[in-house]
Amino acid sequence: MHVFRFGEFEFDDQTFELRRNGTTVRLQQQPARVFAFLLNHRGSLVTREQIRLAIWGEDTFVDFEQGLNFCIRQIRLALNEQADRPLHIETLPRLGYRFIAQIEKSGDSEPVPAEKRIRIAVAPIEDLSGQSEAYFAVGLTEDMISALSRIDPVRLRVTAVPRPEGSEGAGDPMDRLQRQLNLDYLLRGSVRRSADKIRISAQLHDLRDKSILWSNTYDRKSADLLAVQEEVTQQVSQSLALQLFPSATVGSRRYARSAVAYDAYLKGRFFWHKMSTESIQRSMSYFKEALAIDSAFAPAYAGLADCYAQMGSIRVGAMKPFEAVGNARIHLQKALDLDQTLAEAHCTNALIKSWYELEWAGAEREFQTALALEPGLITALLWQSLYLSAMGRHRESVASVQRAREIEPLSASVNLYLGVAQTHAGQYDLALRQMQQSIELDPSYYRSHMFLGRNLSWLGRYEEAIAAFKKALELTPDNIESLAFLGATLAAKGDRKGALKLVKELMAAEARTEPAVLLAVIYARLGLSKELFDSLERAVAVKSTPIYIVLLSEEFQPYRTDPRYHAFLGSIGLSHLACN
Repeated sequence: MHVFRFGEFEFDDQTFELRRNGTTVRLQQQPARVFAFLLNHRGSLVTREQIRLAIWGEDTFVDFEQGLNFCIRQIRLALNEQADRPLHIETLPRLGYRFIAQIEKSGDSEPVPAEKRIRIAVAPIEDLSGQSEAYFAVGLTEDMISALSRIDPVRLRVTAVPRPEGSEGAGDPMDRLQRQLNLDYLLRGSVRRSADKIRISAQLHDLRDKSILWSNTYDRKSADLLAVQEEVTQQVSQSLALQLFPSATVGSRRYARSAVAYDAYLKGRFFWHKMSTESIQRSMSYFKEALAIDSAFAPAYAGLADCYAQMGSIRVGAMKPFEAVGNARIHLQKALDLDQTLAEAHCTNALIKSWYELEWAGAEREFQTALALEPGLITALLWQSLYLSAMGRHRESVASVQRAREIEPLSASVNLYLGVAQTHAGQYDLALRQMQQSIELDPSYYRSHMFLGRNLSWLGRYEEAIAAFKKALELTPDNIESLAFLGATLAAKGDRKGALKLVKELMAAEARTEPAVLLAVIYARLGLSKELFDSLERAVAVKSTPIYIVLLSEEFQPYRTDPRYHAFLGSIGLSHLACN
């Protein structure tokens, strides 16, 4: 029996009794069951679909929508609250509900052990098919992490870890993982694919007593691979000591109706994460292939929106921003029309609002919605951290990346973003170590070298910074960000000729994109204030993005009391960040 106490109320989720200051409050059984479900998922978004499956079941022949609306009204009436001023149950329009009040006690009279969390690690699923690009195994691993992260974000922590591999004299690799990360469980698996068959093996290890809690093998036809992911996830969740999560459910993701379309989608996401012009273009081709097969596949539309948003930015720099955001918006709207609960789509919407539309409050709401839908969505946690840094909320920015790092502690990009957040918070020495760790994890990731160069440049270590930028350009020669930051460092070092040469190279990129905000970075270091503010004015007009790098760059520090800088902040809707 669990008794939840919140304010003057208490609720028994076994007898479905609600009491207010000891007096019973009438609540019919169906609304009480919905309320119990919300309480058991306190702090997390519960979608309407999850409630339908948990309370009404698969075979629902009644008017579910009206029934759920009635239940929520009855619960609010019992709690004496209104929908527009929620104290207990928050509505996320078109998505679902979240219990937001603080739970004081749960389980008779025992305090809630807030610090008690089960920690499960997911090792990369091993592809035994002999393919050079194991995109299916990578995608299946990501889906498993995502699904497990939604079970109970308050009490369950999901972490990605490297595949446990022993070496002579190194001891049990699972022992090492448990000691290093304080884990309770480890999920391991493998996949072998042939032309028409697929075999997935999975084992759930209890690291505390070294037992195998659950193991299974799935032999299916390749056409069944969409169902296999859901089946494996359900089996794992049911084996996860469910006495701790009696009301836990795993919300199903909506995949393509075609295994071939889903396969193409996985390839698209695999290349998207590489974040270069070539890889983004390749990613787009796979997303389009998926949609040619299944035109109602919402995640592929969201993937295309992601690609277009990146193509128009200074990060990829392969399209004019207006064209890019127009295409991104079209595909994003299709994704949301098909599935309002798609976390990736809300994350992309937040990016577009903060990069292109300068709707700062709207961007924050969309990040929050994405993370309410999928608490472990790494991309949302990382992009949100940049947004928070730009708003001057550095502690929250670092916390957002640290949450991502709990999930993927050995990801080069996650470790890099932590260093970036620390740099923006002025913690240069901490950031330097973090960026060097990112390079150790993946020396081929150009952005780690680029941001290392930024850090070193701001520390006045110009020669080391120049070497880091040159390494980034060696790895990704067409990257205009690295080129601009190298130019700014040359200017800071006193090499005006070298800096102006790179200005000309950046201007040449105007044939394909809009580098105005990057030109402003070099002009700031050169002390050319007229050219600097002219570039910022153009950057706003042509959507050179992300414009908020101005707020994050030390190059603009000498100009922050200049009235022209205040006017620039006003033009992007951030006058309140101006220095007096």
